[in-house]
Amino acid sequence: MDDRLPDPAEEIRPDETAEALVGGSDGAPVGGDKTTEDQLDADNAVEEDQLKSLDPDDTPA
Repeated sequence: MDDRLPDPAEEIRPDETAEALVGGSDGAPVGGDKTTEDQLDADNAVEEDQLKSLDPDDTPA
């Protein structure tokens, strides 16, 4: 009887990764489109900072 837990490093990686399933990194927005991005409005400074951190076009601090 083998009670050994599987080693995560030994796990087989699937050929269909999440990136491959959504079309790769071709610049297409994931989870919405340009219209969705334009509809996001901040009500206060905290939300404004959060939206900046989620913006893929904004450079990191």
